[in-house]
Amino acid sequence: MVLKTYDHIFASRSRNEASQYMSYGQKNMIFAKYGPYWRNMRKLCTVHLLSNLKINSFQSMRKQQVELLINSLKEQAHDRAVVDLSAKVTSLNASLTCLMVFGKKYMDEDFDKRGFKAVVQQVVHFAGTPNLGDFFPFLGVVDLQGLNRKLKDLSKVFDEFLEKIIDEHVQSHDQKKTKDFVDTMIEIMQSGEVEYQFDRRHIKAILVHMLIAAADTSATSIE
Repeated sequence: MVLKTYDHIFASRSRNEASQYMSYGQKNMIFAKYGPYWRNMRKLCTVHLLSNLKINSFQSMRKQQVELLINSLKEQAHDRAVVDLSAKVTSLNASLTCLMVFGKKYMDEDFDKRGFKAVVQQVVHFAGTPNLGDFFPFLGVVDLQGLNRKLKDLSKVFDEFLEKIIDEHVQSHDQKKTKDFVDTMIEIMQSGEVEYQFDRRHIKAILVHMLIAAADTSATSIE
């Protein structure tokens, strides 16, 4: 009875320090408070980014990348070489994510010297570590554990990388047959037709969690 009557109260995730840094102030669908904004973000993702029509538009690309992986495994099996299948799957997942989200592949050095997977693992680790600032807000400023500083540094890495990608898409005049996720969200931002605020911060907030979900959750499940 309590959950039925007060479901909207328990629907939101509580505010935490990690979401402030990695979600641009809880502007993505995962950490946004339940309400009109969250419903608009969910609609944007389900209708424009993750619909069957949109996902199926990348079918030929996914098939091509899987075929490349299979051919690589065949060659290495023929040579009786030892294969790190986990690394192969992780690489395939990263390639598919980059092509669908950004429209092209990016190397680790384009992101950060530590590598994309290493940075994502750090984000997941620090975000999952109990933070005193979440339980005692006045300690958030003091940052006794140093978690906020580390999360701030990691968010800066993502922000610089995503700003570069958005700039590339804005300046590009290439007429793509299949628009990637960044293209789609830039069109929505520039159209001015949405009834809610939607700017670069919102695009980056959505992209960050799509990247983390693809590089950590999805990759781990597949592996």
